[in-house]
Amino acid sequence: MKIRTIDRTIKVSYFFVSVCLALFVFLTGSLFSQEGEVQQEQTAPTVQQPTAPAPTQEVTTPPGGAVQEGEKAGEVEEKKEEGEKKEEKGLFAKLIEAYKLGDWPMHFILLFFIIILAFSIERAIALYFVYGKNPAKTFDEVKAAFEEGGLDRALEVAKQNSNLPIGAIMYSALRVAKETNPSNINEEEIKELVNSAVEEEFLRFVPKIQRRVPLIHIFANTAVLLGLLGAVIGLIEAFAGVGALDPAQRQIYLSKSIAIVMHSTAFGLIAAITGVILFAIISSRANNLVATLEEYAVRTGNWVAIMAIHSARKLNKEQGKSASK
Repeated sequence: MKIRTIDRTIKVSYFFVSVCLALFVFLTGSLFSQEGEVQQEQTAPTVQQPTAPAPTQEVTTPPGGAVQEGEKAGEVEEKKEEGEKKEEKGLFAKLIEAYKLGDWPMHFILLFFIIILAFSIERAIALYFVYGKNPAKTFDEVKAAFEEGGLDRALEVAKQNSNLPIGAIMYSALRVAKETNPSNINEEEIKELVNSAVEEEFLRFVPKIQRRVPLIHIFANTAVLLGLLGAVIGLIEAFAGVGALDPAQRQIYLSKSIAIVMHSTAFGLIAAITGVILFAIISSRANNLVATLEEYAVRTGNWVAIMAIHSARKLNKEQGKSASK
């Protein structure tokens, strides 16, 4: 068999997983470096410059209504400025800010999210491009080649498509039909040999089609559990640290702990929902391919068996005529 069946999806999967892991390391490293720069800026001492004494001026107090209106106008302007600053922040900046608020559980959730995307992309390439060719087209091509040039021509066309599941199945069945000597075996043995060859190739390709599909669902469920783990850890830290702090610091500590809870849970749900949707699409495609391949494997076995039995009967008639003469 000159054209060997190569499982190209293994190389593709290794490539995507390695690229995604490198991306994860780069993102976490950049985020840690940004956090360190922010902390250094916050802890840097501020040098106060001496200020010259301001000249004394007479202060005139405006009436109470004017003061309240000025304060309200100032608050409105501050709110507008805050809204404009929030709008100026892009989506990527908001995601980085939310990622930082989620603290360390976000790193593990991001890792599982990248793995989900890597396996999904790899399986999509395998199921839609590597094994995704319509089996009906290959089946019709081989049958048309048999009608034009006989068994040898059909074997040649099946060999050219042997990198596809249906092509490999048809090539194996046709090769058995050609190599068997119909004068030494009966019709039942011919059917058994052809069906065994078809079943062997079918069982060889089914695991390749379904490979790594369940892992997408497993990692999606794990992302949910990691989000819940981050929520539980944030609550434990909140309740454990509140009692040992001053009343002025409790609010700050509680807000930080609750931010870890909410952001880690939300990010875990986002990764899980994405994984479940991708798993549904990819598993549906894999099941359809297996069902279609099974249908055409049965049709191939029946067609090749009938063809081999017909040629055996024809050969027996020719031998009988020659013997009578």
